[in-house]
Amino acid sequence: MPQSNIYSMRIAFSDCDPAQIVFFANYFKWFDTSSREFFTACGIPGWRETTAERGIIGTPLVDAQASFKNSATYGEDISIETSIEEWRGKSFVMRHIARRGDTVLCEGREVRVFAKQDPDDTLRIKAVPIPDDIRALCE
Repeated sequence: MPQSNIYSMRIAFSDCDPAQIVFFANYFKWFDTSSREFFTACGIPGWRETTAERGIIGTPLVDAQASFKNSATYGEDISIETSIEEWRGKSFVMRHIARRGDTVLCEGREVRVFAKQDPDDTLRIKAVPIPDDIRALCE
C-alpha cells in the first residue's frame, strides 16, 4: 500500500463563493499545500534546503484534474489524504481525496516533476530524474 499523509484544516468564510460553498479553485490550492505536507511527512527537507544542497527547487505541477463530488461550506473541518499513485522517469502522479468525515468532497490528481533551474536559460526550469533516495522515502 502506498504511503499517504492526511492534511487537516477548517474551511474559512473567505474560501467560499457567494453561494457559501467552497470556490472550486481552493481545492487546487489545498492540494498543493497537501503535496508539500506529504513530502514533509516523508522526511523530505524543504525546497529551500534541497535547492541549496542539490539544486532541486521543488515539484512543479504539469497537469491537474479534479472531480467535485459534494459541496462544503465555511466552518467545516476537512481532511485531504495525499499519496503518490505512480512513479515515472521524471514525473509522478499524486492523488488527493478531500473529505468531510466520511463524505468525499473532491478527488484530485496531479502530475508533478522534480525540477532544477535550467543552466542554459536561468528564466526557465527543467525536469530532472526522480532522485532514488527521495522516492525511497516516499514509498
